[in-house]
Amino acid sequence: MATVTEAWNERGYETELPLRMRRFVWLSTGMFSAASLALAFVGYFFAGSFEGAGSHFLASMVSGGMFGIASVLKFGVDEA
Repeated sequence: MATVTEAWNERGYETELPLRMRRFVWLSTGMFSAASLALAFVGYFFAGSFEGAGSHFLASMVSGGMFGIASVLKFGVDEA
């Protein structure tokens, strides 16, 4: 905890918060896209039709596009 406090004192809280928000946007859009796509396929396999899967599929495509934009703008981590 002391390391985090020292880092905030050195760089300032104003520079740390935008970095954390960008990483949150990058990670949440990627995870939401994967979860929505998984729900679409699970719904198709259990129900046997695409009636309920359309909204999940659309949500995963929109979120996947946002994840791509966030990745191109380098919102994510620099190294994995």
